[in-house]
Amino acid sequence: MLVSTGRDLTEQVRPPRSVFVNFPMGNPFGRPGDVAMQRAVLLDALRLAEADVPAGVLVDLPYQWGEDFTPSVDRTLGAMSK
Repeated sequence: MLVSTGRDLTEQVRPPRSVFVNFPMGNPFGRPGDVAMQRAVLLDALRLAEADVPAGVLVDLPYQWGEDFTPSVDRTLGAMSK
């Protein structure tokens, strides 16, 4: 089970089982220290691993980061292009 924060890459690779969370890269289970969120994401991913979901389907989980993280993504992408 892949817990992905990169929808476009995951759609290209199409792992057998994957879920997408719209969180900043490097934080697939949520904010550091947010044990409740981390546990919820993990349990949902494990439930889907057991479910009858066709291979290659990317399932969106309903969790929200709670604030715009676009600026940090832009900084990361900018640093990677140097």
